[in-house]
Amino acid sequence: MRKISIYPPVRTTETRSKLKVGDTLVVDVHDLDEKGRGIVDYKDVKLIIPNAISGARLKVKIVKITGDVALAHIAGVLSESNTDY
Repeated sequence: MRKISIYPPVRTTETRSKLKVGDTLVVDVHDLDEKGRGIVDYKDVKLIIPNAISGARLKVKIVKITGDVALAHIAGVLSESNTDY
């Protein structure tokens, strides 16, 4: 006998990206928030990177994850921004 449910299957957040504290990523910063921090959309997570410059390619380390927002610190600069301010 087969079980049939009238309710749709429940999707958990485990199908999202599997970012963990301590992970290292290479990202391109294309946006800044009102506080001047770099903002990167990585899969389903918004990365906030203090002291980042728009247009830079960075190696970052995840230090805190809260819901769909993660805080990352710069581990290295791979290329600087080409933009003159």
